[in-house]
Amino acid sequence: MPVANVNGVDLHYEVYGQGKAIVFLHGFVGSIADWACQIPVLSPEYRVIAPEHRGHGDSAAPAWEEDYSIPIFADDVLGLLKALGVAKCCLVGHSMGGFISLEVALKHQDMLAALVLVDTSSGHFDMDPEYGSQRHRLEELARTRGMAAAFEYEVNEIPFSVEFYARFPEKKEQFRRKMLLTSADGYIYGFRAIANWPPLTSRLSEIRVPTLIYWGDEDLAFAEAAQVLREGIAGSEMVVAAGVGHAPHADAPHIFNEALLKFLGGVGW
Repeated sequence: MPVANVNGVDLHYEVYGQGKAIVFLHGFVGSIADWACQIPVLSPEYRVIAPEHRGHGDSAAPAWEEDYSIPIFADDVLGLLKALGVAKCCLVGHSMGGFISLEVALKHQDMLAALVLVDTSSGHFDMDPEYGSQRHRLEELARTRGMAAAFEYEVNEIPFSVEFYARFPEKKEQFRRKMLLTSADGYIYGFRAIANWPPLTSRLSEIRVPTLIYWGDEDLAFAEAAQVLREGIAGSEMVVAAGVGHAPHADAPHIFNEALLKFLGGVGW
């Protein structure tokens, strides 16, 4: 299992194929497995790099809240790219991975050939106002009884989760596996990193690399955020996937992969 010590933390990553570098950044409570439908499609032509953020998957999980923030996650990505000798890449970021991608773009745009932002935001997205108070219970369960207990509470007591899994019961087991792959510290402090992230909307005009914004039209929480990205990043393209939610790369991979490959084909490396 490849591991790189970056910023004092052991990060698990995988590398597939050769060629121009495509770096996939998963979201909160995610892992390399989130890109299972993309890696085999892109690796015959590209060098695909997929890390797991601190606190997630098989990466180490620091035990202090100050070791988690979106800028720190971005520094981890930059450190890993340096360790792997990657001078330029296309970043593909989903949800929290998109937040991280934006931070990387604004810190080291010279390292980017292109940017793909999937169901993500530059700082604001819609959230159930009651979820903040429910997070206290989720964090308590994760800390005292483990991630399985937090999962059970999330899917059975959080109203929007109950509604979602009533519509898509087959996704419940997928989410359970994702939760169990995430450490309690990553779950608690990763969410706080998202909540405390200063918006970057006012800086979107600084991004000059080719950018694809991909959004599933059932992901209403990120509907406005996707439009903000489209309007803020000059020359960006937007693809709207009909009938899919927050993870279009997993829920409708053939459509996503087609759009991604078409976009990459037009990137001038």
